[in-house]
Amino acid sequence: MQRNRLGLTFVSTFPPRECGIATFTQDLLFNLINENPDIKANVCAIDGNKDSSAYGCLSPLIYPKSRVAYVIKDTDQISFVEAAHKINESRTDVINIQHEYGLYGGSWGRYILDFMEAVEKPIVTTLHTVLPAPPEEAKAVTREIYRLSENIVVPGHAGIDLMKKAFGLGPAKVEVIPHGVPDVPFISTDRPKKKLGLSRRFVIASFGLLHPAKGIEYVLDALPQVIADNPESNILYLVVGETHPNIVKNEGERYRDSLKEIIRNLDLERNVRFVDRYLTNRNLILHFLATDICVLPYLARDQISSGVLSQAVGCGKAIIATPYLHALDALADERGVILKSGESPEIAEAITTLMQNPRLRREMEMRTYMYGRSITWKEVAKRYKELFNTHYVRREYHKTDFPTYKSDADAL
Repeated sequence: MQRNRLGLTFVSTFPPRECGIATFTQDLLFNLINENPDIKANVCAIDGNKDSSAYGCLSPLIYPKSRVAYVIKDTDQISFVEAAHKINESRTDVINIQHEYGLYGGSWGRYILDFMEAVEKPIVTTLHTVLPAPPEEAKAVTREIYRLSENIVVPGHAGIDLMKKAFGLGPAKVEVIPHGVPDVPFISTDRPKKKLGLSRRFVIASFGLLHPAKGIEYVLDALPQVIADNPESNILYLVVGETHPNIVKNEGERYRDSLKEIIRNLDLERNVRFVDRYLTNRNLILHFLATDICVLPYLARDQISSGVLSQAVGCGKAIIATPYLHALDALADERGVILKSGESPEIAEAITTLMQNPRLRREMEMRTYMYGRSITWKEVAKRYKELFNTHYVRREYHKTDFPTYKSDADAL
């Protein structure tokens, strides 16, 4: 049977693994296949459980068979090569690697290079991190990824600048495709708050896997002043997200416990609530929609991609953020408040300004929401499809080569 269908394989983490890049890949894949019946896609999932087997037996992570065709164990160098050989034998046309150094085994994730060397299909690599001052080994790995890829995708123009300055890599094969945002209606916080039992609370929230670089303590230190300046507002600060698994592995809950101690010392028990679990995408968006002000006090300034920021933009939130690279881009043109120092007094002043100026907050929300319509997952998927198509050679398609998708909409 002759059909002109683009066959894609995504190399990435994938749900049920609890990882921001897993969610990114799921959103991109679902929007591609839901909008394009001419695309067939599967996933080569990176399994981070050291006790699991990449092949032959069930992993503690049970991946959906309708989507995940291959599994790589991140600590097993051989499994990277074995997966490449299996993909070579398949009807895959283009491979998209979702790259973050920590996802792949070996020093600075160099096991992914074994896969890239062995595979015989064109590769498009999405870089979620571009380091501004990389160690020499990280620099070497990144240069090899660049060499072995047909295209590199970065989420913002800052990524192109960093590739040139930090790695000496030119822009010839680099494409800018923003992180996608959810396509949700612009609504009042009333109904989402009611569903979450937060009615009559003014909700300030920070989101994402919890670790020290999130800077949550700076918001906690700012809260007493915010509460004093807004005594009638019934303020609740939500810290949404479980602790990052790498932090739990190495330090346990030391950071979360330190935050709880700050809360006790500042007498903030009534005003702070942890949502200490990994939320489904639908439930996470519900929490965003219930938020009046989203605060992202990240300490790292070189972050070029943030799924949390993208979701806040898509939901049309008033956002306060430290000046990391993605925030400088996404919140330009008065779409949010960019802090200078990120210190607690500055955070308190920014929150109070937005609380006491509802019109200013509403105008900011509208600007953010309208900007988000240009980078919804549907629009981002279109741009990825155009890029993938530049490496697509039409050929005979056999329907057994790719899994059948039956209810992808349910996962959205």
